[in-house]
Amino acid sequence: MTYKRIISGDIGGSHLTVALFEEYDKGFHLQKMERVSIDSRLGKSEILQNWFAGLKSLVNSFEGVYISMAMPAPFDYLEGVCLIQEQGKFLSLYGVNLKKEFSNELGIPEHHIKFINDAEAFLSGEVLFGKGKNIDALLGITLGSGLGSALKKGKEIRDASLWNFPFKDGIVEDYLGTKWFQMQARDKLGIEIIGVKELIETVGDTKVLRDIFSEFALNLGEFIIQQYHIHHFECIILSGNISKSSLFFQRKVKEYLYQAGLDLPIEISQLGENAALYGAAALFFDSNKGTRLILN
Repeated sequence: MTYKRIISGDIGGSHLTVALFEEYDKGFHLQKMERVSIDSRLGKSEILQNWFAGLKSLVNSFEGVYISMAMPAPFDYLEGVCLIQEQGKFLSLYGVNLKKEFSNELGIPEHHIKFINDAEAFLSGEVLFGKGKNIDALLGITLGSGLGSALKKGKEIRDASLWNFPFKDGIVEDYLGTKWFQMQARDKLGIEIIGVKELIETVGDTKVLRDIFSEFALNLGEFIIQQYHIHHFECIILSGNISKSSLFFQRKVKEYLYQAGLDLPIEISQLGENAALYGAAALFFDSNKGTRLILN
């Protein structure tokens, strides 16, 4: 017997990933997932229609469905209002009450719709179902077009909002996001790239590439040391597109930390891009059934 259906979504600047979970006696079953390409520079109507199309691809009817969406900051997560206006994405959604938009379009009561910070959702997913189990103090970092961060202390998981933390001559996102790699590719190789994957495919495992990642590892290590002295976490979990290239920098970060007297585990997300989907869906999981997730 099915008790509850939950659709969770992970909203990014270039994509929307959605998943359908169904609640049974033994736990929550992941039924299916869809990924939709999104251009976050479009107008409000175009963006919303793309999102709604992704959601509608999962179910024939939204009767009794609960929706939980992982959304980047700044955002009023309780009221469902988008506050993004300086990050170069979703500018047309500034001030829009997305909870009302979803409710009106899908015919779902507003109390069946929740929003969560995307970095917080990622770390929640890892804590409940991945590498973060049974760890009391965690720092989660998403490395991609921007820098997302979340902290776990005891039972509390919260958005750390460290993207604009002062770092070197600017803020930390300037040194740990995709734009930093684009600048390195332009300055050292004279090429334009979209992201880290393209850089690796274009250059290959060369000295120049290793030098770029060595500098990145030092930046990441220095940032982790800064935050450790503030938050005193036991472990770091990395996610995001840049973390997929951890072979080029993970060991160097560990060495840098060890030289600084810190023997901290640095883990790569076990769930990858799905972590935020699981973390968002858990907002509606029945606590009486625990957090059992059935993936197949």
